[in-house]
Amino acid sequence: MVDILTSIEAAMAQAISGMNTGDGYLLNWGTVNEPDVAKQEFPSAEIMLQTEECIDDTDTAWSGGYNQEASYLIRVRAALDNEEAIPLYKINEILNQALSDLKRLFGIHYSVSGNCEVIMYRGAERITDGRNDIMRPKYMDTRWLVKYTQKRTDPTINF
Repeated sequence: MVDILTSIEAAMAQAISGMNTGDGYLLNWGTVNEPDVAKQEFPSAEIMLQTEECIDDTDTAWSGGYNQEASYLIRVRAALDNEEAIPLYKINEILNQALSDLKRLFGIHYSVSGNCEVIMYRGAERITDGRNDIMRPKYMDTRWLVKYTQKRTDPTINF
C-alpha cells in the first residue's frame, strides 16, 4: 500500500526525469530529488511539499472523502556549459527553457499518478545563488497546485 502523496511525488519525479529533446522538450533533464548539488546532473529538479490543506467546508463536509489541495515547490537548477561575460543573465535562458518544459509536461500529464485530478502551474521565481558559482549563478523555484481526494476511512485510497 502506497500513500497518495508518495505516489504523486514519485510520478512527478519519474515524469520529470523522462523529459528529453527526443520527445519534444527543450532540454535533456538530469537528476531528480538529489539534495546534494555536487551530485546533480543539470538541469535538475527537487520536488518539495510546501503545504497540504483540506478544502472541505465545515458545514458541507463530504462524508466519504477529503477534498485536498497540496502546494509543491519544484526547485530547478541549471548550469552553463561555458564561461560567459554576464553569467547571471545567460543562465536565465536555460531556466526559461526548463520552465517551459515543466509547463508542457504537466500541461499534458496533469494527473501523473492517477491519484490526482490536476497539477496546475502557479508561478516561478529566479533566485541568485549566494555561492557565487559562475557556472550556476541562479536557480529557479516553481510553484504547483495539486488537487486530489482521499477516502476518510483509508487515506491511502483515492476517492
